Amino acid sequence: MDFRVDIAVLDSHKKGSRFGLTLHNLSEKSYPHWRLSFTFDRYIDPASISVGHITQTGSFCTLELTDSVLYSNHHVYIEFSILTAPFRFLSDGIKEAYLDTDSLSRETVSVSPIVLKHGYDKHTTVPNVIAHKHQLIPHPEQITFTDGHFELSRYSQISWDHPDNKGAAGWLQEEVERLFAMTPKSIGQQGVHFKRSPVLSSEEYKLNISHGGVIIEATDTAGFIYGASTLLQLCAFDEARQTLSVPFVSIQDKPRFSYRGVMLDSARHFQPINEIKRFINLLAHYKLNTFHWHLTDDEGWRIEIKALPALTEIGAWRGPDEVIKPQFHHISEKYGGYYSQSDIKEVVEFASARGIQVIPEIDIPGHCRAAIKALPHLLVDHEDKSTYRSVQHYTDNTLSPGIAGTYQFLDTVLEEVAALFPAPYLHIGADEVPLGSWVNSPSCKKLMQTHGYSSAKELQGHLLRYAEDKLRSLGKRMLGWEEAHFGNKVSKDTIIYSWLSEEAAINCAKMGYDVVLQPGQTTYLDMAQDYTCEEPGVDWASVISLEQAYQYEPLSDIAHNDPVKKRILGIQAALWTEIITHQDRLDYMVFPRLLALAETAWCHEQRKDYPYFLARLKPHLTLLDRQNIRYRHPWSE
Repeated sequence: MDFRVDIAVLDSHKKGSRFGLTLHNLSEKSYPHWRLSFTFDRYIDPASISVGHITQTGSFCTLELTDSVLYSNHHVYIEFSILTAPFRFLSDGIKEAYLDTDSLSRETVSVSPIVLKHGYDKHTTVPNVIAHKHQLIPHPEQITFTDGHFELSRYSQISWDHPDNKGAAGWLQEEVERLFAMTPKSIGQQGVHFKRSPVLSSEEYKLNISHGGVIIEATDTAGFIYGASTLLQLCAFDEARQTLSVPFVSIQDKPRFSYRGVMLDSARHFQPINEIKRFINLLAHYKLNTFHWHLTDDEGWRIEIKALPALTEIGAWRGPDEVIKPQFHHISEKYGGYYSQSDIKEVVEFASARGIQVIPEIDIPGHCRAAIKALPHLLVDHEDKSTYRSVQHYTDNTLSPGIAGTYQFLDTVLEEVAALFPAPYLHIGADEVPLGSWVNSPSCKKLMQTHGYSSAKELQGHLLRYAEDKLRSLGKRMLGWEEAHFGNKVSKDTIIYSWLSEEAAINCAKMGYDVVLQPGQTTYLDMAQDYTCEEPGVDWASVISLEQAYQYEPLSDIAHNDPVKKRILGIQAALWTEIITHQDRLDYMVFPRLLALAETAWCHEQRKDYPYFLARLKPHLTLLDRQNIRYRHPWSE
């Protein structure tokens, strides 16, 4: 390439760092007028620039130097500072860059790895273990092996005793074909039978394998799916004979928590429908029952709203020539996408067939920049002179509680979204409203005077209570991040998802809220997995190794009989996708840590044992290999 940008950490301390940036022109042409754009996920202090000036929106930065020619085979050098935590990983540096020149061309700029001042250098090792005889994850509640094996072939029959069992039976057949390229013909040989058993509780299953074949008992679709997923993990494939051998075993199993979820961010990085379905299908293999779909944020609006087409015509796309400027990656081109309402219905149906509910998230009142840019006539409070900067460095991403357009927008969006998703829940975000929002808005001041409010948090609570009432009228229960209770306006019917810490979850439970545990320190799968600077990921919450993910024990410091525990519905892992730009990276960040968290969600504390988990994980990796999952290998150097 003709251009390259280098960046180095010159000085680093607890609350800031100074950087040197060098832009090289390696071409034979000089450029008297130019502008460098790049992505950098920390806020650059504009007063710290040594020469020129910089503008920043979110992660997108543009550097201009007045009267500074970028000469052929020469370079330009600047310095700048940030006021946040120092960099430790190579992935902390500039992600992408391009150059605008006076010839109106947009030139790609190669980016060198950042030169760190104090990078992480401690490699975390995983104990070597002897592979166990079985690879079941999560481990069943009761399991007894006996001598002998049963053989399944392409002539084996998959049968069921009730029409409601047919879907799970079909899923098992699809997965046998996908995993082993072996299609049961269902022509009469004894094989697998799905038997309805009303005495079992929801999601509970029994699996018995003997000379007579395989019997899976359950009372609902989820239970049958879990029995089938356990059966798949027991299968040993003989490629030469094209048969599956499964051991004689008796299993009775049921979950620890009723809520076992994973959140996927499709706003920062858009995943096509086939990738979403692949991800959901993998959740079924590990007995996870909720797919929390983060569909809107500052960087993109991903769900079609028929009454407001601009949300996807404008809000679903970002790029140098778009209303929404680039962020994170693909910055020199138009990037984005959205899910049509038919796409949504397809995903919901696909998930339901696997015992998984899909919960949408429409993030309000912060994280709304994409919506505001798409609908300025409806969502911009033109008299608001408030100044703020969000955690992600935006100054214009918050809905105003003081204007009518906000409520018109909420009514329209919530009505259409609620109709698309059968789950009795809808998540409204409510996190990270920037300090300073609404303080200089005449309409918001009037609203505060009318209701006797004294703080911006009460304004936030006012807006969220409106959303809660609207959702209740639509037959939905509102979910939100822990900031949803700020201002003390929403009812205790709202379910709180705690992300800041487990302590915050406990406090919400003590206030009377039902809680889903999602502490960033143990469940955020965008966190790096090792203390080496080459490891991809972020570390603002923690570095989360496989062991740390597995050893997370919900409410371990709370007494067994503490009534607070009754408020905990379950746990959830999360994958935010600011730096997850393709499926292989998603696989790497998710697996095998998700398996560790899935075991915690399913198994009671007394059944958890890290060395035993590793012993089962070692043979289990072959099942991941068979599915082309590009996981992080626990035992690779």
